[in-house]
Amino acid sequence: MGADRGAFIDQRQSMNIHIASPDYQKITSMHFSRWKKDLKTGMYYLRTKPTANPIQLTVDKSKLVTRQENSVTNGVKRKEDDRKLTPHKEAALAYSL
Repeated sequence: MGADRGAFIDQRQSMNIHIASPDYQKITSMHFSRWKKDLKTGMYYLRTKPTANPIQLTVDKSKLVTRQENSVTNGVKRKEDDRKLTPHKEAALAYSL
């Protein structure tokens, strides 16, 4: 262990620690235990878990196919111009809300 060989070498190992939920008491306790063992580096890196998990977003392929089928009207695909939002359509949409 680093504390055992630390007395015989000039440069001692750094401490990389992983704590799921660090708080003041845990970090202070860790520093004091390293200090009592006469280790030079209190802490080099502190790794923690994220406070929240990111939302996992995926697209359901069956809904994507349904969406593509809905964009076809009577077997004929809509024109690109019909899907564009013109200033007149934009105003009508804003007033309808």
